[in-house]
Amino acid sequence: MSPISMITLLIVDDEAEIRSGLRSIIPWEDYSITLIGTAANGAEALDKIRYYEPDIVITDIQMPGMSGLELVRRAREEQFDCSFVILTGYDEFEYARTAIRYGVREYLLKPISIKDLTELIQNLKEDILSKRDYHSDQLSTLRKLRKAQVSLRKQNLIPQLLRGELSAAELQKVIQDYNLPIQDKESCAVLIQAFSTFQYTEETTELSNTLVPLREALEEELNGLPALISDYPPAGLVFVVNLPFQSDQWSTLREMLEHHIQITNTDGPACVTAAIGKPVSSLCSIAASFQESRQIITWHIYPETGPVLDSSVLDPRQPSVIMPGDDLLEAVLKDDREGIQTCFQLYLDKLTASVLPPPSYLYSMCNYVIITLQSQLSRYLEGPPKSYTGNSFAALQSLNSLEDIKSFMVKILSGFAEELAVSQAAKNDPLIQKALDYINKNLLKNPRTEDVCSYLGLSKSYFSTYFKNKTQLNFRDYTLDLKINYAQEQLKFQEHTSGEVSLSLGYEDYRSFSRAFKARTGLTPSEYQKQFAAGERSSS
Repeated sequence: MSPISMITLLIVDDEAEIRSGLRSIIPWEDYSITLIGTAANGAEALDKIRYYEPDIVITDIQMPGMSGLELVRRAREEQFDCSFVILTGYDEFEYARTAIRYGVREYLLKPISIKDLTELIQNLKEDILSKRDYHSDQLSTLRKLRKAQVSLRKQNLIPQLLRGELSAAELQKVIQDYNLPIQDKESCAVLIQAFSTFQYTEETTELSNTLVPLREALEEELNGLPALISDYPPAGLVFVVNLPFQSDQWSTLREMLEHHIQITNTDGPACVTAAIGKPVSSLCSIAASFQESRQIITWHIYPETGPVLDSSVLDPRQPSVIMPGDDLLEAVLKDDREGIQTCFQLYLDKLTASVLPPPSYLYSMCNYVIITLQSQLSRYLEGPPKSYTGNSFAALQSLNSLEDIKSFMVKILSGFAEELAVSQAAKNDPLIQKALDYINKNLLKNPRTEDVCSYLGLSKSYFSTYFKNKTQLNFRDYTLDLKINYAQEQLKFQEHTSGEVSLSLGYEDYRSFSRAFKARTGLTPSEYQKQFAAGERSSS
């Protein structure tokens, strides 16, 4: 088959199972179609469209961050002539109408019929081929395919090296066949990641966008040097480089990284950190360097370590276990918000007093505080607190500074105190109990203060003051807490998507729901659901 008759295809879906299924279940080569790759979100897909200019893009319509429709809109604005196929489980006319407005050729509902999809792809292929001018475009098409092939090999080489899938002989053949600049000699791996703050609560798609200009700058910097660079989802880059590092402009690898990351951190909303792994004797052993860089980068939570880290942050000494005092529990029992903040700050100061401990130690100690208080408060409540039921260790691992850890812990402990105060108020006051019963029964109807007042036969001003005096909470804050509690429970079931839970709670804007959820739990809704599912699998 002539290379110019090959059609290129990109698959986009945030569910790994669907990406894998579409990739493997259909023998694309039999249809003269080259699968150039997959993408887990719209932002990643847009980058690949810009680079590879695929003929066909199969994309999910509902994805965190940039949706499928937004991907189509952006691609059309940038004048890419891709044929889009939209896949969705949402049978709604509004989606179809928007897709048609953007020039989408087809709109298929999940579960997908393989027969329908292959027939559709065949029709699209015929349309694409009929538009091509074979005589004038033959040379440019061949060059484009070769460029895409080499670029794909570069992209795939780093994951293969990190998984240890290539022998020295196989690696040497790849380097020769594709004329790659890197050699199988002493090398190191560098991991670069973008981290959000506790206050910046966008999905990881938004974080990955902050790395686009950094990647472009590094690719230009490394052009001609013995190095390869690749994405490291969900919001990272990884590159491998032969040693010693040699550059006309920079004396060391660290100096070059510090320069570019400083620019990124100045211009962007996130904090970017790089970790340089230990040198290894050959490119085939680069996985060991990469694993160390993954460990090193966890030290980014300490501001004094700077934007570029290396093995000097690793301390083999194990810090001693420091237990929290009774003063923290007393502050929670008294609903003393200032006391909670003060006591936890003192505890955090003790944990980091001598040397910077491994972040895993810090997470473990904070997780111990949460679990201990949950157990102790069970005697005052009807079971463990419901204000936080997530995987606290996983949530702590997702935080990106000491200040974030403190904010998260104070939020959780204050939530315990609020729940205890409301529970005690309800036990002692029939009016509060009646109000809480109404709110809980009508939570999915988005109850307002006026609705509760009408039910109780009270004025809004009287009830608001009364509720605040008895519970130390505003009515709006309390209903928001209940909504997040409800969302935590619903997201433990994989059949409930975060978008569906958001809509059921009355959120018209998913981002507002995501921000509120992360402010309480430390994780976005999708991260929370994935962490809970992972915990269930490991315990089964």
